[in-house]
Amino acid sequence: MKNHFAARSRFLHSSPSGLVQFDEKQLESFLPLARPDGNNEAVQRITYRVYLGAIRQFIHDHWEQFLEVLAGQGLKDARNIHYIDIIAEKHGGDYHPARIKVQAAAFRHSFVVNVALTPRGKPRVSQDFHLLASLRERFPAKFTPEVYFLGVVNVQAKNEEDLVIVMFMGEWLDGYHEFHLSVEPESGKTGTILWDLNRGYQFLSRDTTAEIFRQAALIMTSYYDTKTFAEVYPWHHAAGDFVVKYSEGIVDVKLITLRQHAPRMVFHEHSFRNRLTALMIFLANLTVRMRLDRLDGVGEIVWAGDHAVDGAIRGFLAGMKAQVASGMCDDMLLGQFIEETKRMSPAEVTEIFQMVTEFCDGEAPDSPVILDHLADHIFEVYRLFQELPSCL
Repeated sequence: MKNHFAARSRFLHSSPSGLVQFDEKQLESFLPLARPDGNNEAVQRITYRVYLGAIRQFIHDHWEQFLEVLAGQGLKDARNIHYIDIIAEKHGGDYHPARIKVQAAAFRHSFVVNVALTPRGKPRVSQDFHLLASLRERFPAKFTPEVYFLGVVNVQAKNEEDLVIVMFMGEWLDGYHEFHLSVEPESGKTGTILWDLNRGYQFLSRDTTAEIFRQAALIMTSYYDTKTFAEVYPWHHAAGDFVVKYSEGIVDVKLITLRQHAPRMVFHEHSFRNRLTALMIFLANLTVRMRLDRLDGVGEIVWAGDHAVDGAIRGFLAGMKAQVASGMCDDMLLGQFIEETKRMSPAEVTEIFQMVTEFCDGEAPDSPVILDHLADHIFEVYRLFQELPSCL
């Protein structure tokens, strides 16, 4: 089967009308490598033919591992494979993910191949792979996709020197889509739009959006280590780090990108008081980051409404309760945290957020937006702190 893989694979791309096979002209067109923030690197141009061919070579090079993955999904005999479709799905600042769709008798399954082409993306895709594998092994909750194997392909780009491409194969989250802040055409107000390519882009209700924020905060809190202060960072809605599956009122959020899992702050000792302070800073930062996005994912930095704060705090509490239930956090820490936050004055809440802003990069495009909204944000967090339950 391995020798016949090239003959049985097809190059496709997603379109509003469904999957369409590439024609010769499209295969010779270049991938978009520019970043929306204008911070572009000098990178080799690469055609879709080279990009898709590299993915095919990647699967070919890891054929035995690929068969093991297929067997785990229920396909025991590779001779039953009819086609392996390689589908160009989207392009991001760091990754250019493609979907691998395997079609066999009574078997249909998809995988993702995250492809890195730029000097910035290549180390990140490798780091992402190892972090995703590590978190699935270390934490009981499975909020991230499973990853299978990582590799490098050397290709000859058109009229260029050899190009090294780094990629890994992982679980394809079928039915999950990016979501971003966008302006509703009829009302002119900012809402959240789901990038559902199958059923069309759709604006979500305020309550649904709040539930997305709640689940995103729960995920981030689930991966926060109250003993070492390690957390997932940096992360940003504009980068599409979270995806959501929404159907018939049911919301399910996953985290698909990891850049680092480490402490953002250093204490000389891990005392109970320092653990409390670190947890407060984590929550404060979580409420800020949850509100930041780029308009339609690529435009100017925008700030979500107060429902993002409410969702972030409720998700944080749910995540901490889950940590206590699993034995990863002691209930004394959470109980004391709740009581202290309820007693905090506006000045004390402001002091926590001042520590948060000290960690921010003053040159980042987020910074002016954060500072413009910070006073109102602090008041909203203070108000919600007063409503925290006395016991959980």
